[in-house]
Amino acid sequence: MAIAVSKLYRNCASLYQMQLLAGHKGLGNLVEWVHIVEDQEVSSFLHGHELIFIAGYMCHNNEWLLNFTKELYKSDTSAFVINLGPYIKSVPKEVVDFCNEVDMPLFTIPWKIRLVDVTRDFCTRIMHNESVEASVASTLKDIIFKVGDPETQIQHMERNGYKRDCHLCFVNISLNNEDVNYSTENMEKLKLFVEQIARTSQRMFISFTYQSNLIVVLSESDMYNVRKFVDDLVSLIRKKTDKFTVNIGVSSIMQGFLNQDINFENAVSSNEMAQKRKVRTAYYDELDIYKVLLAVKDKKILRNFYQEVFGKLEQYDMENGSDLMGFLHAYLENNGSPRLVSEEQFIHRNTVNNQIKKIEKITGYNILNLEEKVRFSIGFMIQDII
Repeated sequence: MAIAVSKLYRNCASLYQMQLLAGHKGLGNLVEWVHIVEDQEVSSFLHGHELIFIAGYMCHNNEWLLNFTKELYKSDTSAFVINLGPYIKSVPKEVVDFCNEVDMPLFTIPWKIRLVDVTRDFCTRIMHNESVEASVASTLKDIIFKVGDPETQIQHMERNGYKRDCHLCFVNISLNNEDVNYSTENMEKLKLFVEQIARTSQRMFISFTYQSNLIVVLSESDMYNVRKFVDDLVSLIRKKTDKFTVNIGVSSIMQGFLNQDINFENAVSSNEMAQKRKVRTAYYDELDIYKVLLAVKDKKILRNFYQEVFGKLEQYDMENGSDLMGFLHAYLENNGSPRLVSEEQFIHRNTVNNQIKKIEKITGYNILNLEEKVRFSIGFMIQDII
């Protein structure tokens, strides 16, 4: 968890006489911790997403300060605060221009403000923010998984800004990365990307991990805003990293807390559909008949239906090295048109008709019959689920 630069500035500007000189567009940057750094060599040891203070004890000239600022930016510093006084009397224009160019917020505080007091205060605020967010996430998980007293939990959510009748939408995000050694690192990056998008737009959100996926809960009543969040997140991931891609499942928007377990499960199912159908994002509200199939809790029923429809055909393909299943899928995808299938598969129309007859003989179903064509279509949908 982190806190936005804008929130720290808003809460502390008057108390510490902070002045924002540059980098206004970067106020949405996230701060995970605070450091006092005086030597530009130390910047290489920073983790990134830090707020850096400097009094300038080693500042020799304007060029030194500019180079120091550039090193901070390379280290992914979130914001830079200069303690004006005997070592740095004013901020050079070239430093201000650079911070504006790279959108790194640049602040000043007067010499009479003790840096130790500011850094202690900021670190306390960051830890308190993390504690509150962790508590809210834990409470929501208890509500979803029906652990404890729901009324007490709802009251806790209300104390932290979530109304009893609030609208919630679950976004289930899974990572696709080939190197498992980077999975933890990539998950941390993903969390920061989510926080950056959510906090920049000042959205209320909760996040927690579930079965290696990141669950983001948005307090939104309009699906347009949810779609914008998802689109902005995907764009940011593409821009910032090539280490991983994501699949995203999005639930409906549901009001109140008591039935959010259903909404949560719908986001999980939507994510599974996104992965199996090899699409970036699957919205539960757009799954059509899949929603009916996903609602079947006993997956044995679906597997039995699938086996009844395709069992013999799959066995024939396995024993003969054929791909009648693939042919049938292409036939249905082309709305049962022999001409379109022959063009897509580069085969003669007579071959198409012969394949259809073979499938009918093996399965015992008449593919030209509407009811049995629907049976085949549902079978392929079940294949996407089981």
